[in-house]
Amino acid sequence: MPNTTVRAAAEGMPDVNRRRLLNLAGAGLALAATVASARQAPAATAPAGKEKASPALRALIKDHKAKWAYWDSVCTCCDQMKLGREPTEAEETKWHDASDGEHDALKAICRYPARTVADQVAKGRYLRKFNHWRMGELQPKQIDALLLSMAHARKAVQS
Repeated sequence: MPNTTVRAAAEGMPDVNRRRLLNLAGAGLALAATVASARQAPAATAPAGKEKASPALRALIKDHKAKWAYWDSVCTCCDQMKLGREPTEAEETKWHDASDGEHDALKAICRYPARTVADQVAKGRYLRKFNHWRMGELQPKQIDALLLSMAHARKAVQS
């Protein structure tokens, strides 16, 4: 049986794959739901530029920024190229703990029900950073939490 090379079937395929499309679809749905709920906000609220986000949401964002910075500082402890060796089990555990903490903090922001226009604006602006190649993408569990938080916020506004 000859061992000839075969050209790759995926030659010329676009950079978009199924996972990327699902993430973009989820982000698009989240953005559409945020815009729809912001349009239906009560008319008595102040403009979004005049009002600050709630202290609870600001605390969640501050917590996530701190955990993101810690995770970013720990990243080099598991980089085999920078270490010049395999990372130890303790180093890998430290990295995984930092990564899990950052994911949990981001999920807490996604889960937070933004009931005011200012909260919706602040949450949307902060989460928009994660639909970029440098910051990563929202995971499916985080998108689910985001969509559920919008449903809970909508119920609270209606009642």
